[in-house]
Amino acid sequence: MDIQQEIKAYVPGFDYYHDNIQLLKAALRQMVMRTADLDHFRLLSLGVGHRYTIQGLLRELGSRLTQYLIVEGSAEIIALLRADLVLPGNMQVVQSNFEDFTTEQKFDVIEMGFVLEHVDDPALVLRHFTKFLAPGGRLFISVPNARSLHRQLGFRAGLMQDLYSLSPADLQLGHRRYFDSELLRQLVEGCDLRIHGRAGLMLKPFTTSQMAALNLPDSVWDALNDIAFDLPDLSNGILIEARACA
Repeated sequence: MDIQQEIKAYVPGFDYYHDNIQLLKAALRQMVMRTADLDHFRLLSLGVGHRYTIQGLLRELGSRLTQYLIVEGSAEIIALLRADLVLPGNMQVVQSNFEDFTTEQKFDVIEMGFVLEHVDDPALVLRHFTKFLAPGGRLFISVPNARSLHRQLGFRAGLMQDLYSLSPADLQLGHRRYFDSELLRQLVEGCDLRIHGRAGLMLKPFTTSQMAALNLPDSVWDALNDIAFDLPDLSNGILIEARACA
């Protein structure tokens, strides 16, 4: 499976770069909080993306990571990561399509942040990587939300015809679909996973250009993220913590 993403969508200068970093920032906070009880653990990440999550996980969890494996299909994006970061000894990056990846190893935490909207068959990828969860392992899934506040506002104002339609920016990022809370729940539970918790990521009241025109300070962006955690149905992104059914 080839993810048709444009490299320029993953570097500063892309119109939605700030939005994406805010989503990743919020997801990182949730993952750090939800793994606080683990003294040492093995971590698997799907995708490099903007590199923000990987750098943040190493910064926040590095002393507790006994192993960190990253699977990424794009050689160009791996090169961006290696240009930004000297990989520690316990970290490995494997270039592979997600569906083709295999390992005998098991991981205590697997994170697939903003991955399932990209792939041909989300259920196939989810089931495939569930096989690599250690007993009691945790799976963190983040996706954009079709029914976020700003999209619903645009739809009700007659500015968009379909909440689930893909914009030119979505296509640049390689998106193939939108999820909402119910669609994500159905997918996760249909793959024999139990939802252990969920959170909203970034409350976005207006369009990106409108938000930029407000010139909001970082404290307001942080507050929007704080509020969003309790409002997954309205937030710009949704995070789910899932575990294998016993």
